[in-house]
Amino acid sequence: MIPQKILDAMYDCLDYADLDGFEKQVKKYLKTTDESTASQGLATFIVTEYTASNADAMSKLMEIIIRCNPNLALINYPENHFFRIIMISGSMDLFECYAEEAIEPHLENSSEKEYKAYYNKLLQLGAKMNTLFSDQYEPQINGIHFNGPFATDDNDPNVALINQEDYEFMNDIVNKFNTIVGRRDVIKALINRAGIES
Repeated sequence: MIPQKILDAMYDCLDYADLDGFEKQVKKYLKTTDESTASQGLATFIVTEYTASNADAMSKLMEIIIRCNPNLALINYPENHFFRIIMISGSMDLFECYAEEAIEPHLENSSEKEYKAYYNKLLQLGAKMNTLFSDQYEPQINGIHFNGPFATDDNDPNVALINQEDYEFMNDIVNKFNTIVGRRDVIKALINRAGIES
């Protein structure tokens, strides 16, 4: 994993949107460990900080990481840590960055058959991961798992008052839903790049 001092500096760079500083910390981290460990540590950093609302910023950080060492996004193919976090987060932003910065340059001189086969292996892993994640979801029922609105604002009948715990629960459901939709979109993109008729 990332040494704490470097990790703290990376968080500071996030707080101040210091992309140059972030790149310096990534390069410093890469000198402290091997590529496989670095790939895991940096992918974990991205997915830990990832939210749907900051997907663009996290894809920029992924771009910086990959440009520092493109092999980080290719090592252990197809079970690369960066591809795994794409499937965990269901982020098309991260997928597009991953494809543009790592896979497409890697496949630049490949035949069409090799190109499609490369994406097909990622598709197989992505579909397997999607099934594993989907099997973990259970139905969430209003009145059993959450109560929903319980009152309206006296000054505005269109404003529903809701218990904070229920709000957080429903927010979690929305985040999970967006992840499911994102995974679906990543799989569609992989199907397209693998040249499979859908």
